[in-house]
Amino acid sequence: MSDYDLDIFVGEVRVAVLTWHPENDSFGLVYDPLWKKTGFALSPHLSLTGDIAPIAIRRFLENLLPEGDALDTVSIYSNISKSNVFGLIRQLGKETAGALTFLPSGQTPQSLQSAMRQIPDDELQARIDHRADQPFSVWDGKVRMSLAGFQDKLLVVRTDAKTYLVDGALSSTHLLKPEPRRAILPHMVANEHFCMTWASRLSKRRYGVDHVAAVDLLRVPAPVLCVRRFDRETTTQTVGLATGQPQNRVKRIHVIDGCQAANLPVSHKYERNIGNGHDVRHIRDGASFEKMFGLRASLAVPAQSIQKLMFWAVSTLLLGNSDAHGKNISFYVDRDGLRVAELYDLVSVLQYDPDKLEHNLAMAFGDEFVLDNVKSYAVADFCLRAKIPRSTFARELQTLCLLAIQEAMAQAESPIYQNEEVLFVRNIANFITTRAQTLLKQTKEIARYKAENLT
Repeated sequence: MSDYDLDIFVGEVRVAVLTWHPENDSFGLVYDPLWKKTGFALSPHLSLTGDIAPIAIRRFLENLLPEGDALDTVSIYSNISKSNVFGLIRQLGKETAGALTFLPSGQTPQSLQSAMRQIPDDELQARIDHRADQPFSVWDGKVRMSLAGFQDKLLVVRTDAKTYLVDGALSSTHLLKPEPRRAILPHMVANEHFCMTWASRLSKRRYGVDHVAAVDLLRVPAPVLCVRRFDRETTTQTVGLATGQPQNRVKRIHVIDGCQAANLPVSHKYERNIGNGHDVRHIRDGASFEKMFGLRASLAVPAQSIQKLMFWAVSTLLLGNSDAHGKNISFYVDRDGLRVAELYDLVSVLQYDPDKLEHNLAMAFGDEFVLDNVKSYAVADFCLRAKIPRSTFARELQTLCLLAIQEAMAQAESPIYQNEEVLFVRNIANFITTRAQTLLKQTKEIARYKAENLT
């Protein structure tokens, strides 16, 4: 083993050895022989058998890292270049999205010194208030892993209405997201809470099961969105005799995001991977609905996952969630293949000023990136590319639109929203209603187009 090797674990089981070759900045991955017999490929592009392309390893790792300010913070506080993927994974890899733990040779998850301390609400409030002075991802003098994305996030254990930081072998169970610092995104916590809860209600009405990650709205007193991690399963909760604190027993569940599933770099999470400019808007090599539905061959139970992907697509149309990109969809991974995970990061982006926030869709419906232009032809084109029967999608869209109106109005009446949030979520409910009514007028036309006249 060298200084440039990391052992990869799932739980307490060693899965593979990751090797970095600094002379050419490339990676190698060698699975443990026992894991090859009993385990599963970490992604469709990190095969248990045959050679693994170094670029696929790099892309997989890059997609585990935070983005934006959170990545800047890690780089500054750890003195590791943002381009040094190996160094960043070594620094942050004790708890990533999914089940993986990355440790230097000689260390094991069970050998890590674990710690757990409560964060009182007043401390959390103070840290929210002073994010300009101290990054939100730095606690107790340590840079903590933040899941991919640009918003401030904190991984915690949430139990019995109390919040805890955990270290070592202990695992977080929830994700905290305070209001963004940017004034152009008012009431984002209420926005995401409303959209996620509305989608949850809609899913349970339509399918009898919840396709959406569970959320709560905390007030410390500032509003904070609390998201339950679907890649964590709490198995037991006991009380430590010495501290009186709950000792979490959490199973980590392996998931990958859409970019990892499709072997795309972080830079390709949007379909127009080099922007919406007139000279480059025709370049569409990034994540797309076509690529996500194109993962069919890797799906363990295709019918269930295609249903979830359709639900995600319809929610995008109804909410005006223009930021539904390739890292905002995830898949469970096991020996049987991929299964679409619970939906997350559902937001009505179109509530905000288009001069300050991009309104073009991250993924097109057919060739349309502007929501108002997504009419029956674009939806029929979407179905053709996604290989979904147009009549099937039209029926599903009609059913969901009718239910969406009812659930939007019901959720808007929830007493959980306060002050200006009340009007804000009512505006989202009205937006959903208008969108649903518009789409309902299109459903009869979707199946009428001839396939040869599409795309």
